Amino acid sequence: MRLGRVNLTKKLAGKMSSLDDYQKFVIAAGNSELTRLDALCCVCVKRNMSGEAMLELLDKATKGLYKPKGFTEAELLRSVVFRRVAGDRAQEILQRSTGAPSLRTVRRSSVVRPVRISAAMPIVDDIVYNINGSFGIGKQSKLTVGNETGPAGYQLMIDEIKVEGRPRWDDKTNMILGIAREDAGKVGLEFCSMAEVETLLKAVKAGDVRLAVEATVAAIGLLSDNAHVYAARPILVSGTCKTENAQTHAKLIQTIIDACNAEPKKIPGRLYSIASDGEAQRGAALVQLTQKKKLSPDSPIYGYIHVLRLLNQLVGDDDITSDKDYKHIFKRLRNALLREMGIMIYGFHVHRAVIESQLLSAGVPRDQITYLLNPNDKQNVGLAYKLLKKVWCLPEAEPNARPALAAARKHIRILGDFLRHLVTPYTRPKMTLRDQLYHLSVASHLMCSLYTHPAGGNAFLPKVLYTDIQIMIKNVFFSVAKSKVDRPLGNFYIILLGTDRLEIQFGLYRTVIGNDANADILQLGGRIAGIAESAQIFVDYPQWNVTPRRLDLRPDDDDDDEAIKIDHLNPTSWQGDVNVQYILPVTPW
Repeated sequence: MRLGRVNLTKKLAGKMSSLDDYQKFVIAAGNSELTRLDALCCVCVKRNMSGEAMLELLDKATKGLYKPKGFTEAELLRSVVFRRVAGDRAQEILQRSTGAPSLRTVRRSSVVRPVRISAAMPIVDDIVYNINGSFGIGKQSKLTVGNETGPAGYQLMIDEIKVEGRPRWDDKTNMILGIAREDAGKVGLEFCSMAEVETLLKAVKAGDVRLAVEATVAAIGLLSDNAHVYAARPILVSGTCKTENAQTHAKLIQTIIDACNAEPKKIPGRLYSIASDGEAQRGAALVQLTQKKKLSPDSPIYGYIHVLRLLNQLVGDDDITSDKDYKHIFKRLRNALLREMGIMIYGFHVHRAVIESQLLSAGVPRDQITYLLNPNDKQNVGLAYKLLKKVWCLPEAEPNARPALAAARKHIRILGDFLRHLVTPYTRPKMTLRDQLYHLSVASHLMCSLYTHPAGGNAFLPKVLYTDIQIMIKNVFFSVAKSKVDRPLGNFYIILLGTDRLEIQFGLYRTVIGNDANADILQLGGRIAGIAESAQIFVDYPQWNVTPRRLDLRPDDDDDDEAIKIDHLNPTSWQGDVNVQYILPVTPW
């Protein structure tokens, strides 16, 4: 008995000593300024270390004699984004100051390669090369978007970005870049000797060959609800001097389509549509490609589409349609409201002064009205949305209101109904797919009524804007029909349509180079693939990202105060039922 008590006393003394060591470690860790203390604790737990050993390891780490090497996935990806946005030098500073992964480790964690730039008119081989590179972004296990509901379709997004007009030599292809594709066939661009460079310089000085002032960028956007795959993936960069006609531009787009069709195993699903921001020449080119013929009765989607009366049923090869970016549509609608001639609503002239007086009578502060009606800020999506919402939220006129005020309010509320039905399907996260289609159908029919009124036409909306809105709505119905055929049990998010995902990458790219400077086309090709990788990481970690202010479109849900905390709408934040299984397009139409 006595020996047992002695042994128990010794054990308790040892336990108390061990507890004291652990308590000392907790106090030392709490007072320590060591970076990555969590990583050191993980090492201690994995090694099943005693309190005394943990204290010794903490002391070594504090003196700089030991650094925990294990990194979590989030730490590695954070460093990848930091390097892509801030550069190698900044990543080295981060590593030395915080214990982040080294530059070599970060490079090993990155799987993307630079985009191959087309020196002249793009060819299929260059685009196929970029497709193979772009679809290496992210975890390969997450890139398989096909499931029991079938493969998702995808959209081709095309837009331009400003570049510095200067020639550059690409050591990977041995080609001279920076020449506008419109003039690239006039000189030799393969660098074999200085003679090619001298000939090129003479042609540029003589004005026979022009430098590229913008770069046409094409990207693939998967129409999937898988958060790991729906970031834009660049597949083409080509310089232009903006003198290309519609027919030549149509050939360029057809080349991109041919390249996509050449890699059916790499790109899941099929091409649904081609999205643009409303640029005139591209719009004319898309008409040639996407309005070739009437939808065939043999088409799998014919049963869903042919019953939609008044809907334009012209399509391209494989039933491809064109699309317009909805955020650009919102901006153009605001600009139409503020134009000098205003807009005509069933013969009533609504111009800036009328809108201002109506907002004042509804109790909107004058300084807020001045901000909303600022004619110099034409590219701000958030500002456009705020003005459009103020218009559709105007209440009915008071019974004792002046006749002129009541008449103006009546017609502005008709305009507000059109704006509400057009905008809210993209901004209310609780809206179901059926409701979205219903509102867009109402907007299409009401807009047609306003435009075909004897006092309508261009007096209501510019013809190009009217056409683009109808194209956008048409593409939504066609895309839903295609999704019902390809993924009958899947979800379809109309907020993925348009060029917004590509615009977001442009915003990140401008952050990299600075908002007061433009990169040349070689720098663009080297950086845009890294930006695509960063955009994909931001999908997994949205709390790291801040949406560019001018692209920020916050959700509109009057019943949910938490909705305003969401910076950017995406499938993850959409709450409404968007499953296509129980949707028949003709019902909401």
